[in-house]
Parts: sequence; structure tokens; C-alpha cells
Amino acid sequence: MFISEKHRKIATQHKHLNTSHAKIIGSVLVRRHTPVPPWGAIVKLVELAKESIRLLKESGYEGIRSDILADMLETPKRRVYDVIAILNALDLVATKRRFDGTTVTWIDRTKDYIPRADYEDMKSRLETEYNQRRDLQVQVAELKEQVRMARSKLRRELRTVETLTKAEFNTTFLTVRALSSNGFKKVKDSGMEVLIETHEPGMTVDPTVKTPDENEEIIKNLQRF
Repeated sequence: MFISEKHRKIATQHKHLNTSHAKIIGSVLVRRHTPVPPWGAIVKLVELAKESIRLLKESGYEGIRSDILADMLETPKRRVYDVIAILNALDLVATKRRFDGTTVTWIDRTKDYIPRADYEDMKSRLETEYNQRRDLQVQVAELKEQVRMARSKLRRELRTVETLTKAEFNTTFLTVRALSSNGFKKVKDSGMEVLIETHEPGMTVDPTVKTPDENEEIIKNLQRF
């Protein structure tokens, strides 16, 4: 850092200041003579950049030639080139050189985002669906447990018959259940006789006539899982 002889004398006159303080004073005095851009020019450049961005956005995908942009802004081309260089460095515009000049196009990034309100609405719906699915999973687990307990109770209450020559039931309704979760392997109906075969040993025959159960279809569907 250069400190003039005049400034050094001013600093050394204050004997209570150490060497570093003298250097700081000299540096401040030197800076006072350093030319800086006027504030009005800085403000004007900011306004020029704002107006350039507005015109580029309005031009859409077609873009604007840099010389035409300068004419629209009524500004020297070199100042417009400075603005374009900054916008290009920030990846806000795309430039393409052609035989008739350089075309500047605004890069629209709004398509990469969704509005905040839409995001919150989508998030709320996803949370609602997730909670509903979790509740259904709990209900399915409870129904499966009920089916398991019903089967276990049925096995305990029924008397197992290893062999039986023939049994007659004075009823028009007969329910045959497979004790295994694999269900029936084959059911064949000839009109006069029904042949039933299971994957695993174990069947129950119930001649009791029952009233329709609303949960019967749900239980049947759960048994398939």
C-alpha cells in the first residue's frame, strides 16, 4: 500500500499512536483521493437492469436482439452489453449469436416450480390419504385376527370325524368349509352330486341355515390374503 510523504508526516505527529494506527490513518487519507462511481450512476444502472428484465420477459421465447434492446432502452449499447453479461453470468438469460446480431432470451424457470398454495394443498391431501390407508391397514389386521380366532374356536368346538360312511341332513342348505387357508382345490357339481377336494386335510360340514351376514363377503376376501 502506497502512503505519501505528506500523509506519513501527519500520522507521525501523533506520538501516542502506534505504527499500525499511523498506517490506518494514511490508508484512509489515500482512500479519500480514490475516485468512486457516483451514486446516481449506480442507481441508473439498477433501473436499467430492471427495465431490461421486464422487456426480456415480455419478449418470451423469441427474445430480443441486443441492439434493438439498446434502442428500446434509449441507452448506449455498451451499457446494455454490461447488463446482459451480468444476467448471463447469473444464468438468467440465454444468448445466441446470429448473422444479424446477438439475440437475448429470458430463461423462464417458473415451470420448474409449483405455487405455494398448490404445494400445501397437495401435501394436505397426501397426508389425509396416508392416514386413511393406515387406518384401513389397522382394520384389516383386526379382521384377520377375528377370522383366526373364529377358526381356532371352530376347531375346538367341532368333533373330528376321521371316516364316515354316510350322513343325511334334513335341510335344503349345507355349508362346507375348508379348515386350511389354502381353501378348496376342486369343486365339481353334476346337478345331483357335488365333489369337493381341498389342498390339505380338514373340512367342516354345517347344515344350519343362517341369515345373510353383511361381513361374510369381507371375511371371504380377507381369507384370500
